Amino acid sequence: MESPEFQTTLVAEFLDVDQLCHDVQYWDLRFQPLGSIPPDEKIARIVQGNMSRFECTYARFRMNFDQRGAPPQGKVTFTIPGEKLNQLWWRDQFTSSSDVLVYLPETELRSISAQDFEVYLIAVDVPVIEEYLERCGFREIELARFPSVFRAPDHVLRNARAVLGRLGRHPRFVDPCSLDALVEELVSCWVMQTGLQPRQVAPSSSRFVIEEILASIASGDAADIRISTLCQKANISRRALEIAFHDKFGTGPSAFLKSARLAQARRKLQTASEAARSIADIMDEAGFSHVGQFALDYRKMFGERPSDTMKRYS
Repeated sequence: MESPEFQTTLVAEFLDVDQLCHDVQYWDLRFQPLGSIPPDEKIARIVQGNMSRFECTYARFRMNFDQRGAPPQGKVTFTIPGEKLNQLWWRDQFTSSSDVLVYLPETELRSISAQDFEVYLIAVDVPVIEEYLERCGFREIELARFPSVFRAPDHVLRNARAVLGRLGRHPRFVDPCSLDALVEELVSCWVMQTGLQPRQVAPSSSRFVIEEILASIASGDAADIRISTLCQKANISRRALEIAFHDKFGTGPSAFLKSARLAQARRKLQTASEAARSIADIMDEAGFSHVGQFALDYRKMFGERPSDTMKRYS
């Protein structure tokens, strides 16, 4: 089963500030350059798109800007600055590259950025955020109680930049599972800033999800597994499942599941006739949607190309 494709809505580099304000999707923004604009030089690069219930943006600004406006309506937007950011003046305070900025509905965007500033954003509807909060053990908490800036651990920031950074390089490799896990990590860090502690997940919850995954792999149905769906069914957070999986297998559920799907594809390649079935068919049956990434992952795991396996066993 193929994952939904990432739908790119904007990929552009800008020479003109007015065009930049006009073209940026989702946001009502006004950019004022703080300095003269060099002729024929690009001042910004923007990549935007959506997948499932996530709206994502990668932006790079190559000069100082005073930015004002409004974030996407009806959504909570997490903003992760690039790692090279020194300081950003944001809503009357300095923030650093270790801070995640949060825009709630009906709030105002105000910031002054330095030159060559990168930023990664992911926005989801308010009811979806409430689902994540419930998965983390919180119900009926007013979003206004949460801080607009919070400090995130280095591994969360690295993951956010890696996942959302694909927008600027290889948007077709953005996947909903990674986006789901990223938002749950951000929500978990955000809620901890309030001083509230999430509930402890019963061991039976994680065991249920692990057993469901193992049973699907054993029956050859790994292609149809959706970790986020299983977590919702068991009322367990993605973070709690990650911990349980690492305890049992030394790796996370996504990496474990990818290995299982690759192994499933290899078994099919070893028994396939080149004339009867194509590599694309087998790849699809195992739950892979991108030929190039499948070939790279397969060769990394087994030391040969999928076509080599098929030829040796046909």
